[in-house]
Amino acid sequence: MGAAAVGFAPSLAPLIIDRFLQSLGEAVILPNSLCVLGRAFSADKKARAVGIWSAAAAVASGVAPAIEGAILDQGSWRTTFLMLLHVSASALAVGAVWIPKAPPPGHAWVDVGGAVVSTVGLGALAAGLTSLTNGSRPNLWVLVTLIAGLGCLVGLIVTQRRLGDSAMLSPSLFAPRSVVGANLFTALLYGSLTVMLTLIPFVMIRGAHLSTLVAGLAFIPLQVLITVVSPLAGMLCRRFGRRWPLFAGGAVVASGCTMALRIGPNATYWADIFPSILLVALGMSLAIAPLTTLVLTSVEADRAGIASGVNSAVSRGASLFAIALLGGVLQQGGPQLFSGFHMAMKVASVGCVLPTLAVFIIKPGSHVDFIPPD
Repeated sequence: MGAAAVGFAPSLAPLIIDRFLQSLGEAVILPNSLCVLGRAFSADKKARAVGIWSAAAAVASGVAPAIEGAILDQGSWRTTFLMLLHVSASALAVGAVWIPKAPPPGHAWVDVGGAVVSTVGLGALAAGLTSLTNGSRPNLWVLVTLIAGLGCLVGLIVTQRRLGDSAMLSPSLFAPRSVVGANLFTALLYGSLTVMLTLIPFVMIRGAHLSTLVAGLAFIPLQVLITVVSPLAGMLCRRFGRRWPLFAGGAVVASGCTMALRIGPNATYWADIFPSILLVALGMSLAIAPLTTLVLTSVEADRAGIASGVNSAVSRGASLFAIALLGGVLQQGGPQLFSGFHMAMKVASVGCVLPTLAVFIIKPGSHVDFIPPD
């Protein structure tokens, strides 16, 4: 429904509203799909199931940019959204047939206030940061949005502690240190990854003057490696424990961001861009499935959906702030574009080193179905 509305949006304001509607649907699907996996598989099979889930997601996210690049070269951007109608309808049909029915849930308190306050807070902070990085001076609008955003997030923390287990973000959910470590790792890694995923195609098109189709195909190696390596997540977790696949993944992604410093105005894909993407692909393929498995297995089985939802929100929030901080770079052209791009890659590289330190917050050992609070 949201995709169809975006495809027919007559102007910017309806487009933003329709994208918000589309995002609501996506926000419901992701944590619930992981919750189904968490309940359907035992501890010894859960990591492999999550690996296959990650591989399927990688295939989809690898094919989509390539198709969209071809469409943008030949047709309208609206077509890229309208084609989602057939995909969504197929997904609904498959889900209705294959996903087992769960027992009727009991009465559950929905923390609507927490959801509204968190949305307003994140949105206000993103708006303020975007204005600052676009070259705006700290005017009244910027100050108001930043103060309102910070105030909402502080208020959210206070109210969530007061509500306890009835809160959207129950404090007891973060009692296991592995949950804290996993979410910190997620925020740092996905924020840095978003910088690369956003800027490299932009620089390829605007700076190196490569085609939209080539930019759409650029990250195919990322999806291929994730598809191949993710089903091995169970073996990685059993062989190396909870920490080391994540440590290695963050370190390799950091080296990929550093390799991107080679990209310049005369860059070619295979010689200058592909080596960086290959390293990022290898690092993410090592980290994604073990990280998702860690999130699901660090809490009780009946809280797996909440834990995966929080982790998904953390990754999206990190991506939101990363994009908000890129406004100044995205406005540049010529030598200034590459100067800003290289600075962003240096920051992203440091941002990927920090998750390798965050893994030591995670409780050592192999994955199990439930780890009691530390």
